Amino acid sequence: MMRLLVTGGAGMLGRRVVRQWRAAGGEVAVLDNLSSGLSMPPEASLAVQGDLRDAQVLADLLASWRPDAILHLAAVHHIPTCENQRAHCLEVNVVGTERLLAAAEVAQVSRVVIASSGAVYAWREGPLSELSSPLAACDNYALSKHCNEQQLQFWSGRGGHIGRVARIFNAVGHDDPNAHLIPDVLKQLRQSSDGCIRLGNLTPRRDYLHADDIARGLIAMLNDPRTDVSFDVFNLCSGVEHSVEQLVQQLGDIVGVQVKVGVDPARQRRVDRPSQLGDPRRTLELLGWQPRLAFAEALRLVVFPDQVR
Repeated sequence: MMRLLVTGGAGMLGRRVVRQWRAAGGEVAVLDNLSSGLSMPPEASLAVQGDLRDAQVLADLLASWRPDAILHLAAVHHIPTCENQRAHCLEVNVVGTERLLAAAEVAQVSRVVIASSGAVYAWREGPLSELSSPLAACDNYALSKHCNEQQLQFWSGRGGHIGRVARIFNAVGHDDPNAHLIPDVLKQLRQSSDGCIRLGNLTPRRDYLHADDIARGLIAMLNDPRTDVSFDVFNLCSGVEHSVEQLVQQLGDIVGVQVKVGVDPARQRRVDRPSQLGDPRRTLELLGWQPRLAFAEALRLVVFPDQVR
């Protein structure tokens, strides 16, 4: 197997990739600044605590580890942080990516896969397709990810390298370090004596999939056998969407609580896309990947992560 470097390898997705890569017999190094609060994955062959923006850290790591491929997951993901600290988001997500790609070019790394997002697509109803759906970044995080895709395309074409973009839809996992919807709902349910919780927008629909399945998809992209295609983009999604209210009721069923949801105006987003549904058919056709965990099973593993799969 290829020698792999995972930036952001201590995060929710990265630690799963590390675990799966090692289980398959591969060597993998991790670069992470540990800002997520999660520890380095114990399965890593090499773990380096460092900042993606530090060119010397990158140069030293690539020179010593000599990876064949890089999976780039390190980024500021938390949407409110990306909006409230716009310059910081762009410095980490865009400038940091540029420094990584520049170092990879010097180190003659042949293959890079980066994590993008389903949020780069323009707002519209129906399945979003890599080849036909228009792109339009509507927040600072999506803007940074759209820029990352163009950075990788430029890097791939300029040096004859192989670049792959993963447009990841809504990831769920028990160890999500960001203050996303599911951790918030579960926290409120634990603190509620009568099952009453308060949320913001209840009608937006999203395409959810478990972090274990996303890790499998990222590895499939790393192992894409096509060397005649220098750059390509894939959706990592389920092809099924659920509203916030449906998700909350499903979580209630799992924990055995009859949930009553109220709307908190302070939590409501002024602008929130009504639908974000991915089309997974191209990823299945070209890479043979599709999610193994259905929506209900994925949520159950968020609540009860120790259940045997």
